[in-house]
Amino acid sequence: MRVTLVQPPNLQKSGEWKKQQVYRTPTNIALLASYVREKGHEVNIIDFDIRGGNANDMAEQIMKSEPQIIGFTCLTPRFPIVIKIAQHCKITNKNVVVVVGGPHVTGLPQHALKDPAIDYGIIGEGEEVLLEVLDLREKGKDISGVPGLILRHDKGVRINPVRPFIKNLDVLPLPAWDLLENLSAYVEPNFFYGPHFGLLSGRGCAWYCNFCASEVTWKRKVRFHSSDYVINLIENAVNRFGIREFQFYDDTFTINRKRTLAICKMILERKLDIRFYVQARADCIDFEIVDALKKAGCFCVAIGVESGDEKILSMIGKGETKEQFRMAAKVLRTAKMPFLASYIIGHPSDTHESIRATLDFANELDADESKFMIATPYPGTPLFKMVVERKIIKEDEAENLESYTWYQRVAANLSLVSDEDLLNYQQEAYDKYERRKRPLVLK
Repeated sequence: MRVTLVQPPNLQKSGEWKKQQVYRTPTNIALLASYVREKGHEVNIIDFDIRGGNANDMAEQIMKSEPQIIGFTCLTPRFPIVIKIAQHCKITNKNVVVVVGGPHVTGLPQHALKDPAIDYGIIGEGEEVLLEVLDLREKGKDISGVPGLILRHDKGVRINPVRPFIKNLDVLPLPAWDLLENLSAYVEPNFFYGPHFGLLSGRGCAWYCNFCASEVTWKRKVRFHSSDYVINLIENAVNRFGIREFQFYDDTFTINRKRTLAICKMILERKLDIRFYVQARADCIDFEIVDALKKAGCFCVAIGVESGDEKILSMIGKGETKEQFRMAAKVLRTAKMPFLASYIIGHPSDTHESIRATLDFANELDADESKFMIATPYPGTPLFKMVVERKIIKEDEAENLESYTWYQRVAANLSLVSDEDLLNYQQEAYDKYERRKRPLVLK
């Protein structure tokens, strides 16, 4: 079947973020595309983060290839524009089938089909669900029993049981980077000298922070690609596409110590000459790991600190202490490894005192790069359930909150300070950080 997979535009880009020109590869749909293409289906990818346009223009671009099925990946802030694009696609061809997946759909499956322009939703891991839908429709067979599918049924919505996760991630083909039309567009000037790829070497996180949507899709189950697969993934990018800079999207790249060391060793043995950065937990960092990463080409380790208040850290389910963050920062500085630390203000029960403790802790850790975000309740997370229970957000209207963002706005406030105070604290943090940050790209 002819299928077009679509990355909807990020309409949140504004202010400084827009000026920075940050464009990241849609790795999730590149993986989907390679999987269904390998099984014999004809696939296109359109990334509207790169192309842009209004809803009508985007629909026209999608429909040029006459797709039989259109698949959208969707984060919560992008759901409204997905609906508008789908509506215009249906005007061109009322029979085209529109499928939506991604964290928003998995977090709010009961509301995924509210608009008639959306025919089906996919919850959980998407590869096997999408393939079964394509195979059955190509044969003219019923798809209503496909696990992981959301569909209309008897004037209502039926959510089929979630399909079991793929046990061996190495069975997945490499991402279909060749279907992205302009690889040179994927830039992030503060981190990379040229275009870069976002890579996934594993899926899932073993922890359960109340603000994080990772658990919504992956259910605290961590699976890894083998070190051999990861090296093949990198070599393919280097040798076929000329890409030598990477961001690993894994929630915690270093959680499997043996695999991390093996990957670093293989990068050196094969003389791949790459730059990359990873995300890690403070309690999964030691000098041997950091030293191996640095020798392999890692130029930055990102750690999520989130708060400088021990009670808040415990309440949000972080599972780490301030002392562990101090030790991780000491290891990183000793190894001369630049690091990025991220913080969240506006946690439930955050006070002026706890927020001030967070800003003071950021000064103490003195990361090379720092991010200061405002707590945002994404569907499916405990934080989202809290704001619904307190009637701050109506569950069936969550997809209309285009203001969902960690920056510049307060989507829902569960702290003990005002919205204005949260924004002022965020601005203060960035004003101080700008005077002390150390660039990761030397101009």
